[in-house]
Amino acid sequence: MDILYGINATGNGHISRARVIISELKKRGHNITTIISGNDKNKIFDIDDFKPLVEKKGFTFHKDKGKVKLIKTLLNADLKEFKKDINSLDKSYDLVLTDFEPVSAYFARKKRLPVIGLGHQYSFYKKIPITLKMRLLKIFFPYVYTPVNKVIASHFHHFGQEILPPFLAKKIRNKTIAPNTKSNIIVYVPWEDINDMINILSKIENKNFIYYFDTDREQKVNNITIKPFSEKNFKKDLIENKYLITNAGFQLPAEALFIGKQILCKPLDGQPEQEHNGKILKDLSYATLCKKFDPITINSWLKVDTFVQKKFQDPLPLMIKMIENPNENFSEEVLKLWK
Repeated sequence: MDILYGINATGNGHISRARVIISELKKRGHNITTIISGNDKNKIFDIDDFKPLVEKKGFTFHKDKGKVKLIKTLLNADLKEFKKDINSLDKSYDLVLTDFEPVSAYFARKKRLPVIGLGHQYSFYKKIPITLKMRLLKIFFPYVYTPVNKVIASHFHHFGQEILPPFLAKKIRNKTIAPNTKSNIIVYVPWEDINDMINILSKIENKNFIYYFDTDREQKVNNITIKPFSEKNFKKDLIENKYLITNAGFQLPAEALFIGKQILCKPLDGQPEQEHNGKILKDLSYATLCKKFDPITINSWLKVDTFVQKKFQDPLPLMIKMIENPNENFSEEVLKLWK
């Protein structure tokens, strides 16, 4: 098949998942054209994995010090450019796949092409427990943001629905490094202000932090080692070290749960998906949830041993079958993955 694959590049989870799925689809003889939107493609490592590709502006959330600014997000939305991006695509495709990427989804709607939504966001199409805010906003998120006519959803739990276990990178699933052998604390909080975080973490005594950030070089500040983001190095540190501080995305907490980490997460205020994820992680006793990062919260979290491991089965083979056979019912096979 000729497939258009849209990737929302505002989060590393979308990119990591798409990289492996695209590789598998290419191995099976499908022709894949990739759209990347929401970020500068030059900041994406190993970009050749996604070629042929086109870059579009798309949409992204405006954030400031750990909070989404909805008014600024709407004001910065360039609808004229968005329409231009859609109209610039003129090739015919057999199928469109979108990992929460809006240009590809609306192109499919315009051309009346079958479009499948892949990923965690599409679990909101299912009957799952959600926060009140998410219930009110799910008409837009994801129904309007990336309209699709079929979903292949994933979550931390199935909730009795046709929902796949989390998709995990092979470096995590087939790890050759001994897990949790070091007691450093991995910090990945791209939504937070780094100066505020350094000030907070510097006050935690007798603990060392490895802080991944969009920087050019590694540097040491007090008890904090700041490292430039690298897939290889990040995965290695994530596997080896016992603790993780992060926001409430989906991919990273899922990887941490598979390895068996102690997790502290702070949902991005104003981002309904993260608020939902945080609630689910807390309700399932998979992670400790907090409203803000501060020395008292972090020290209290470190004093309690809450290591949780979930051996999620690999959904990739079934995911490929669902993509290639969109009209078949895979409910029983999906539920078997959770047993």
